[in-house]
Amino acid sequence: MDTACDGRVMVIRLSGEFDVECELDLELVLEVATSAVSIELHVGEVRFADSTLLNLLLRMTDRFEVRIVGPLRPQLAKLMRLTGVLERFRLCGLEEEGPA
Repeated sequence: MDTACDGRVMVIRLSGEFDVECELDLELVLEVATSAVSIELHVGEVRFADSTLLNLLLRMTDRFEVRIVGPLRPQLAKLMRLTGVLERFRLCGLEEEGPA
């Protein structure tokens, strides 16, 4: 996970797997983003995610305007579709890769 903030927009690039073992790292991202108005979340390199990442994404929408930048890998696309969370975000480049 890489982050950068210009004061108003925090860019977060996620990669790898996100589950309960990553929860503290994800929480720290929210704490650091206090001065940001919006978050640009790049998810193209996320290989696996569970409800831990979904919970963080939904909490982000309570505090920030969140834009998700793809493409979505099949597992994350399926998770977001089945839980109905995609419509809560501004989406950019979210073509899906392969079958879910």
